[in-house]
Amino acid sequence: MGGMDLLDSLIALYRTKIRSRKWHHKIVLHMMDFTLVNVWLLYRRDCKDCGIPKKEMYSLLKFKAEVASCLCNERKVLKKRGRPSHNVDRDLAEKKHRGSSSSVPSTHVHQDHTDHWPVWVEKKGRCKYPGCKGESAVIKVCHVPVLHC
Repeated sequence: MGGMDLLDSLIALYRTKIRSRKWHHKIVLHMMDFTLVNVWLLYRRDCKDCGIPKKEMYSLLKFKAEVASCLCNERKVLKKRGRPSHNVDRDLAEKKHRGSSSSVPSTHVHQDHTDHWPVWVEKKGRCKYPGCKGESAVIKVCHVPVLHC
């Protein structure tokens, strides 16, 4: 009984409050608080076992804030917005040295803003887009097989 009283009192210290009419939101947040307090208690026990001084241990508030900031920043490193910026000529040179391939038009032809409409063909060809390893049955008018990368 003493463990549950401790858990309830620690949850009550920094409860995640939400004003919602949906009952399942409150249950999910209570389970999240419950889990964080249990993990914090395990963290304190492991710190004591490793001989870490109490001054260097996170308080419950700091621990919850650290977990929240890690969850908020979890995808920020991997996610990039906008069109990828890379050197097409360098990537094409890297792809060419791997083996023989059909000719690839220069960057000037790629970026001339004229109609390079897709044409569907029966024979598939390896995609010439840098970084792509797929095969495509679609070629552009400049006779370069491309996937929709």
